[in-house]
Parts: sequence; structure tokens; C-alpha cells
Amino acid sequence: MNLSRNDHCWCGSNKKYKNCHLAFDEKIHSYKLKGHIVPPRSIIKTPEQIEKIKESAAINTAVLDLVSSKIKAGMSTEEINTIVHDFTISQGAIPAPLNFQGYPKSVCTSLNDEVCHGIPSEDVILEDGDIINVDVSTIYN
Repeated sequence: MNLSRNDHCWCGSNKKYKNCHLAFDEKIHSYKLKGHIVPPRSIIKTPEQIEKIKESAAINTAVLDLVSSKIKAGMSTEEINTIVHDFTISQGAIPAPLNFQGYPKSVCTSLNDEVCHGIPSEDVILEDGDIINVDVSTIYN
């Protein structure tokens, strides 16, 4: 796509290209000329999309704050899943992991040397000194 400086920007802002994304595109092009892989424009988010991402992130942060206030030795990783699921739903959001490619839970809980994507279970009980990773993702609007 070849735009002149005074054309409307490709991003839909209705600003002139020179006042919107020209400098950005020139910088990206310089990286491409150096042999770097550059992402397509389609992954660049609009201001509206960024605002929606911030709304989702605020819920995600609140979920983590809640979990961190309740997590303790003696609780199961399934209890963590319930906390995450119930709070996320109460906010009008969806736990992103739930049913993603068949994943059965609302959160991933990885204990100690488990690298990632641990599945919460009633049988996995936190002990004093355990290291627990709680991986939360939220879909909202």
C-alpha cells in the first residue's frame, strides 16, 4: 500500500498519514531492511481496541489481587480455579483458558517445578513453602 503524506492514514484515524503513522512505518521499514521480521499491520491495535484491552486487563488484575489475598497452604488448586472462575464471571467476563482447545478449567496453576499449564485439581494441595504460579487470562467485551 503506497500512501502519500497527505492521504488519510491506513489505520482509519482520518488523520493525514504524515501526522499519524508515517514515522512509525518508516521505522518499521528500516527494521525490515536490516533483515528483521516485522509483524503485519493487522496486529496493530486501534485506540478503541486498546481501551477494551485495558478493561479486560483491569479485571485480570483484580482476579490476581483476589487470588493473592486468599491463597494459602492447605487449599487445593481447584479452590484457586473456583475463585478465578466465580470472580471473572461476576465481572461479566469469561476466563480465557476455559474450554480453549478442550482445556477444562478457568486458570492454569503450576506448582513448584511444573513449568506451565498445570490443571487445577482437588488432589493438589498447597503446602507451606510451595511455589505456585497462577496464570490468568480474561476475555471481556
